[in-house]
Amino acid sequence: MMVNMHMENNSGQETAEFWQALLASISQGVCVFDAEGCISLFNDCLPEMLDLPKEFLASSPSLREVYDCQLQRGDFAGAPHPLDNPPQEDEGQADIPDHVLRLKHLGRTLQVQTRRLPGDGLVQIYVDISDFVQAEAGRKRANQMLFATQAIAELGGWEVDMELDQVTWTDGVYRIFETTPQAFTPTPVSTRPLYTEEALAVQIASLQPSGQPSSSHEYEIEMITLKGRRIWVHSRGTTNWVDGRAVKRTSIVQDITRRKQTELALRDSEARWKLALESVGDGLWDLQVQRGEQYLSPNLLRMYGYEDGELKSSVAELDALVHPEDIAQLQHDRQAHFDGLTPTLKNEHRVLCKDGSWKWVHSRGMVISRDAQGQPLRMIGTHSDITERKTADEVVWQQAHFDALTGLPNRRLMRERLVQEMKKCRRNHLKLALLFIDLDHFKEVNDTLGHDRGDDLLVEAAQRIQRCLREVDTVARMGGDEFTVIITALSDESNLQGILPKLLNALNAPFQLGLDQVFVSASMGVTVYPTDTLEVEDLLKNADQALYVAKAAGRNRFSFFTPALQEAAMQRAQLTHDLRAALSAKEFCMVYQPIVNLATGRIQKAEALVRWQHPQRGLISPAEFIPVAESSGLIVEIGDWIFAQAAAQVKAWRSSLHPEFQVSVNKSPLQFENPNPDHTPWIEQLRALGLPGESIVVEITEGLLLSNSSGVVEQLLKLRDEGINVSLDDFGTGYSSLSYLQKFDIDFIKIDQSFVRDLATDSTDLVLCQAIIAMAHALGMKVIAEGVETSEQRDLLTAAGCDFAQGYLYSRPVNAAAFEAMVLGSEEALDLVV
Repeated sequence: MMVNMHMENNSGQETAEFWQALLASISQGVCVFDAEGCISLFNDCLPEMLDLPKEFLASSPSLREVYDCQLQRGDFAGAPHPLDNPPQEDEGQADIPDHVLRLKHLGRTLQVQTRRLPGDGLVQIYVDISDFVQAEAGRKRANQMLFATQAIAELGGWEVDMELDQVTWTDGVYRIFETTPQAFTPTPVSTRPLYTEEALAVQIASLQPSGQPSSSHEYEIEMITLKGRRIWVHSRGTTNWVDGRAVKRTSIVQDITRRKQTELALRDSEARWKLALESVGDGLWDLQVQRGEQYLSPNLLRMYGYEDGELKSSVAELDALVHPEDIAQLQHDRQAHFDGLTPTLKNEHRVLCKDGSWKWVHSRGMVISRDAQGQPLRMIGTHSDITERKTADEVVWQQAHFDALTGLPNRRLMRERLVQEMKKCRRNHLKLALLFIDLDHFKEVNDTLGHDRGDDLLVEAAQRIQRCLREVDTVARMGGDEFTVIITALSDESNLQGILPKLLNALNAPFQLGLDQVFVSASMGVTVYPTDTLEVEDLLKNADQALYVAKAAGRNRFSFFTPALQEAAMQRAQLTHDLRAALSAKEFCMVYQPIVNLATGRIQKAEALVRWQHPQRGLISPAEFIPVAESSGLIVEIGDWIFAQAAAQVKAWRSSLHPEFQVSVNKSPLQFENPNPDHTPWIEQLRALGLPGESIVVEITEGLLLSNSSGVVEQLLKLRDEGINVSLDDFGTGYSSLSYLQKFDIDFIKIDQSFVRDLATDSTDLVLCQAIIAMAHALGMKVIAEGVETSEQRDLLTAAGCDFAQGYLYSRPVNAAAFEAMVLGSEEALDLVV
């Protein structure tokens, strides 16, 4: 705090100290200039806000010197010097315009408000509006209100020609009266409603003087804008008289509404500073500490919805409105300042408004006088409304920590709680269990009933999980159908034996979703702290690995983490790494398994299958690397490569074996859902090779038919339109209906080998196969039986009317050369195959 004022007596010194203390409680920069235009007073915020040395400001520089320093540094962002516009004749001193000051080197933006004081001198208030500038789009309305309350009054020219009955306005006058030349035409008649009765009387008196007419006039009158707003206007100009009659009047008019309001408020120096505080939205309070009397400014009262006189002038009255959860901290902070422990009072708390709502405020204050014993006598300060900021902070925090659908903690909050619970368990020598829960078959519910029903299921599942646990435990939603549970304060792992089955049973129970009843189950991976690990990341990995095992083991079960799972996870990670390089390294090769026509015994089709020859591990089974390729997304690129190989091979075989030879290619659901936009569509590849769509059969799984993705449906229908046959693989093991079979025009149904493996006369499997074959033929589809290994199976399928068979009875998958030899070889070889 710096003051450059000469006080001649104790009273003057006390006054200076009063203003010093008052300024210290203001969160904005304030600077007072004396009659000579030099700085006489400023608060501590100003040097930091302007990034100017306190010593420089304390040297009483003039306003021009301050502006020169700022201009040289580039603070006006290329705008001209604010003092370069000289005052017009007869105007006296020019008004210093409000302006925006950009401190480029600090990346901050300040708004500078200038007010002339009665008599001589002026005061400038610097408000840091950087946050408002950065959030301009979101605070547009607030900025408009700020602009409206702080805009400088406009000047304009107004001329009336009494002889021609004409009125002429400059653009400035249109702005003053809140209209435009297009919306309003000034005439003696149309402008009359702009005058109040008192203003009209002044105007008439100036045009009908009782004495000698005057060629000049000057007065201040209250008028009404075209929008109905009352304003104060200063009019100064000249009048032409002919034979005692006014014939023309030319005036300069200025909106002085703000100045009039300021004049009314600034009755004495204390009122001026109260206005400075409240002009930026703060409410002022003035506490007589010993008596407990507290003055509350009108702005502060309005902040809480009260009128003057509705609250008693006591600190106890306002404290009674403070939220019960906040009052203790407020009183503690206040007493700490009274005791000299803090330089200022700073506290955020809630206040009960008249309408029953709660408003967050930031209270700042400072003791400005103490008695001889150092006890506080008087403290002044402000209240700033921070409700919007607090509400925004709460919304942001809520969104950042909770799931919008279920209201459960999200991944971020779960992790924070996991860290906290691990600390508690370590301190109390207890254990906790971390559970990863995945809902089985949730995708089918989403695909068949829609996402709204899927959301309903997730909400109900979340509630069921919560009901199985204690209040101290945590349930979080990680996304999709994945949940995480923290079961804390366990004395031993055996405590989980009752909880885990309870969770499985709760999620196994039917879900009533509107008129639909659906069934899902859950797979759970479990790891225990500190038994399995001491680190958060390892706990998360362990639970994920245990979940993987539970799902692979058939779902609807829980699996505990073991070191063996860690080894398996590391192997999967290495396999994924190697798989990424396998395609470019040409480690994949194609093999083909014949599909035999049961009626003729001839080979008319083949299924294309991929094999991976790993440079270190040798031949890796597709059952091992295909799931890894799907989980990593590599299946899309690998699948496109497989198709290209199969297409080239079927082109060759249509020349060498049979012109209508077909090759079947498996297409993963992930290839439908995430097609590679950089790859040429399959049908275009066939056209480039001169092949018809019928040369390829695309094998899909039943689950793909349930997809409600428009992209998947469009691709399936496009295959049909282009003549590419579609085969439904592993039929009978999934979830499908006749309506889906008809909708997508399926050409082939492949009976899963699980129905063929134990096929025998009078067996249930034979009845199922006969039913599938009859249904398929009735729908116009042909049937392929997989996994045929014995002649008895072949004969039973032939008798049942099955169209094609595939299996080790005929051949294992072989390379292209061996396959071709199988078809074109000697009669003995053909007999062996057929």
